[in-house]
Amino acid sequence: MIQTATEIPVGKKELRAAMMKKRRAMSVSARAAADRAIAEAVLQHPAYQAAKQVFAYVSMPHEVGTGRILEAVLADGKLLGLPVCEPDCCGMRFYRLRALSELKAGAYRIPAPPVSDDRLLVPDENTLVIVPMLAYDAEGYRLGAGGGYYDRFLAANPVQTLGICYADCRLAQLPHDDYDIKLSCCVTEQKTEDFYG
Repeated sequence: MIQTATEIPVGKKELRAAMMKKRRAMSVSARAAADRAIAEAVLQHPAYQAAKQVFAYVSMPHEVGTGRILEAVLADGKLLGLPVCEPDCCGMRFYRLRALSELKAGAYRIPAPPVSDDRLLVPDENTLVIVPMLAYDAEGYRLGAGGGYYDRFLAANPVQTLGICYADCRLAQLPHDDYDIKLSCCVTEQKTEDFYG
């Protein structure tokens, strides 16, 4: 249970619905401005600057836009990995994208990179993962879509994490379980918060 801004306790399911409603209420211009500010903050962050490879994602309409980030990773000469969910064998793995033109419709019509053994990227301490989220809290815990793919991936790999979210989806405290992974950093259009320990 958590306390929202209106002091109404809700669980994860209700909270996801509330955060989606907030996003749908944002105007097109406000979202575009927020997406630009978030991308700029991500690209200026020391974790991005130091990363040799960046694992990101192609944003859907309800998510913070990642287009500028993807373009910058490629332009900066870093390895760009995009996720492919493989529930029957490996959970989620990241495959190298060399150009945005390589994207093809994948599961649930989400654009995906070409999948082949030679494109599979191995995460390490020089990898930064850009993590999608519906909300986050003052301790660095995130609220995801509910599939658990990112939590399982992050628990198994020694990477830096940078979550991106809209500012009005930051809450004082989120409900979290033992398997929920705290992020290294969260970025909104208003501020960047680093979490350690």
